[in-house]
Amino acid sequence: MIFKLAWRNIITRPLSSGLSAVLLSSSIMVIVLSMLTMKQMKSKFNENANKIDLVVGAKGSRLQSVLCNVFHIDYPNGNIKLNEVGFLFKHPFVKSAIPISLGDSYKKHRIIGTNPNFITQIYNGSISKGNFFNEPLEVVIGANVAAKLKLDIGDSFSGSHGIEESTHDHEDFPYRIVGVLSPTGEIIDQLIVTSLESVWQVHPHNDKKGSFDLKTAEEHDHHSHDHKSEVSENNKEVTAVLVNYNSPRAKFSIPGIVNQKNALMGAEPAIEIKQLLDLIEPAVNVIYVLSLFIFGLSLFSIVVTLLNSMKDRKYEISMMRVGGASVRLIFISIILEGFFIGLLGSVSGLILGHSIMGIMARFLNLKYNYQFSGMVFDSLELVLLFVTILIGMTAAIFPAIAAYRLDISKTLKNKT
Repeated sequence: MIFKLAWRNIITRPLSSGLSAVLLSSSIMVIVLSMLTMKQMKSKFNENANKIDLVVGAKGSRLQSVLCNVFHIDYPNGNIKLNEVGFLFKHPFVKSAIPISLGDSYKKHRIIGTNPNFITQIYNGSISKGNFFNEPLEVVIGANVAAKLKLDIGDSFSGSHGIEESTHDHEDFPYRIVGVLSPTGEIIDQLIVTSLESVWQVHPHNDKKGSFDLKTAEEHDHHSHDHKSEVSENNKEVTAVLVNYNSPRAKFSIPGIVNQKNALMGAEPAIEIKQLLDLIEPAVNVIYVLSLFIFGLSLFSIVVTLLNSMKDRKYEISMMRVGGASVRLIFISIILEGFFIGLLGSVSGLILGHSIMGIMARFLNLKYNYQFSGMVFDSLELVLLFVTILIGMTAAIFPAIAAYRLDISKTLKNKT
């Protein structure tokens, strides 16, 4: 009975009660959305930053080098000569040194020139169908590439010169798919992987400028390609080398050796990503403060709503008291109104937060090449749910006290 009474009092005043619930829901939605976004970004960035100890590339921005060569969401600083990083492949402190070469894409999916260790050692990837590439212009594609572009073993396509927007199609050099990777939930699901020889064959005359150089279709001489052209050993270039250590001492020696060389720069992904997240966090904190402000407004709205309700229901409450309803029953019914408003606001806020995160995930998946989801949950959400309900009930205490102290005889006399 007491629950029905409280619920009836809410639904008979849908505008005022609804406003309180909407404000509360909005604040919870913003909090949940910010929390889920930061949680997944931190998880994805830190997880992948820890896969590689050092990125060795051309001089420039260290953060740009990490974002480009580890997360594949930026442009390269430039190319480096393969023979200048040769010492990394035989250094006793280096567990693995995997060269990668960027510059081409297919329908906005990056084509990575490297070797099979890029797949197996860094991402623990495996072949779902087909085989690894053995010859130039053979490729293996990530699971998402295969699903999105409807590609399979034996299909062919031509890469485009450029990382994001296509500026020129290499129609003379069609790639052939020989393998499809198993889904990993990692960035490799969005990539097309081939051999370094493929990149050198497609870009035989780019040893001076680097294969990443983004020319327009008019500037790019379509007829300059020669299938038989080969790049000499001294002119072979890569975009970067991804290094993993086998000794703690490497952290204190390898970066120094790399940075002493005029054409090379070492960037540690863990450090650069931490600095990036430190830059992002203040902006997220501003959003949290804004959501708390809305949260405060919603609590104030609950108090005002229930107080106004008390004014309109003075006679009704007095009649209930005359009819035998105890003061305790009236007090608890008003507290339950705060409970229901808090419950409605918090539950709808959680649902909205996850729903909008699911919609945003489609954009984030394309932008950052990682699998974001609205179906990720955090234990703090339960805490947020209970705290919101508790605060909603607390906000109802003052109106409940006003009802508790109501002068029955005076109210009935004024009504008559």
